[in-house]
Amino acid sequence: MRSPSLSRRALLGLLPGLFLAGWAGRAQAQSITPQNAPRYFRIDAQSGPDRKGRSSVWGYVNLNSSGLGSARVRLLVETLDAAGQPIASEIAYLDTDVAFSGRTYFEVRPKTPGASYRVTIHSGDWTRTGGGPGF
Repeated sequence: MRSPSLSRRALLGLLPGLFLAGWAGRAQAQSITPQNAPRYFRIDAQSGPDRKGRSSVWGYVNLNSSGLGSARVRLLVETLDAAGQPIASEIAYLDTDVAFSGRTYFEVRPKTPGASYRVTIHSGDWTRTGGGPGF
C-alpha cells in the first residue's frame, strides 16, 4: 500500500514542473521577433513620393499559412543612404492585425528621407491562434 502513495507523491511533485515547462513553451511561441519573423511573414514594400511630394514607404505584410493565426506586428523602417547603409530608423505600428494566410496594407512617411528604405518586422504578438499545420 505504501508504494502507490509514494508514486502519487512523486507524481504530484513533478506536476508543477511539467506545468511550468508547458507554460513557458506556449509563452515563447507568442512572441514575434526579428529572428523568427521571416518564418511567418513576407513584406512587399515600395517607396516614392506621396501626393504631396513627401517620402513614403508602402506595401503589404503577408502572413504565410505556416503562421499561428492572426498577429499584431510592429515594423522597423530603416532609412538607407546611397551606399545602402542605415542612417535612421523608426518603429511603425500597423493599424490592423495581419490575418491568417492574409495580408495587411501599411504606409509610413519616414521622418528622415533617404536614397532607399528597408522594412522588416521589429516585433509582434500572436492575437489569435489556429490555422497553421501542427498548431
